[in-house]
Amino acid sequence: MKKISLIVYDFDGTLVDTLDDIALSVNLTLKELGRPLLDKEVVKTCVGSGVVMLMTRALNGSGVEDIDNAVALFRKHYGAHLMDNSAFYPNCRETIEFFSDRNQAICSNKPEDFVRKILASLDYLHRFPSIIGGDSFKTRKPDPEGLNHLLDQYRLSPNEVVMVGDSAVDIETGKNANVHTCAVTYGMGDLQALKSLKPDWTIKDISELKQLFP
Repeated sequence: MKKISLIVYDFDGTLVDTLDDIALSVNLTLKELGRPLLDKEVVKTCVGSGVVMLMTRALNGSGVEDIDNAVALFRKHYGAHLMDNSAFYPNCRETIEFFSDRNQAICSNKPEDFVRKILASLDYLHRFPSIIGGDSFKTRKPDPEGLNHLLDQYRLSPNEVVMVGDSAVDIETGKNANVHTCAVTYGMGDLQALKSLKPDWTIKDISELKQLFP
């Protein structure tokens, strides 16, 4: 295996714990729509495929015809609350710094502007010159378009790249782009779904990347 030259991270559930702020914003949206509120653990199962799917799942088939309004309301509330509680998972800062001599990027289904605002608030936007969000291209993960764009941008072959994420969508994306895949088990993803996709590596702490790719 060639040395890993590019580490591509998912965002929510992989680098930053955003669940509390997402759940709050979902429930503020549901309240404004006159819909039942959801437990945080239920919201957790809705995350991972972008804002439209987040609100479609949160509405659970009720009021989906008004999904554009629901998405607009969510964006309004989330924009006001995205840093109420969100923070890096343990050891993320140290791990990102450890790999400061390599290329590091983000490929998320979260709208790109939200990713950038959160990283700026955490004073870490400078560490990620390349950020792919769920609205950066016409497609979203697990379509490999965003990841393939990063391979082209850095002029790397797939065996020089690893996709790190907490959800099945991330592992599927990596496999669709033929890059290496690494699942993290501490995030929001379903562990059984992760294991069923047989990622190349599975880690319990992001710092384990330092031993995998010294």
